[in-house]
Amino acid sequence: MTVWGFIRKDRAAHAVYYVGLMTGHSQPSVLLTVSIGDWGTTDANWNDPKVRRWLFMEARPTSDRYEITVREPKESLYFNKPLLGKPMTRAEALASPSLDEFFAVADFVVFNDPAVKSYLCGEQVSSSGRKGFAS
Repeated sequence: MTVWGFIRKDRAAHAVYYVGLMTGHSQPSVLLTVSIGDWGTTDANWNDPKVRRWLFMEARPTSDRYEITVREPKESLYFNKPLLGKPMTRAEALASPSLDEFFAVADFVVFNDPAVKSYLCGEQVSSSGRKGFAS
């Protein structure tokens, strides 16, 4: 099951995320592909992947919190999606000053996306409270 969304900053999309809920596995985990950068503050940047970087991570719950592991981008289902920007390898990410920002986005998703949060808490996946697009 896949959940996706975006995080706004300064009234514009700042990060886009795709989260694979690993349903059917004995141990719950989620696979997060997070792209951070300019997502439409100008029309010229919307299709320009050079203004974005992305990272692939896995989050697993523990007894009182969860742990995030940075993984290799080739493991992501979105590896061949140039619109996300330039992928960061695990080594690049761990040495990057932007790692804290990626973790902050992952934290926000885990604690605020109802589907992700309900799944990691061992509950039935729920989208209650998600804001959808108006038709």
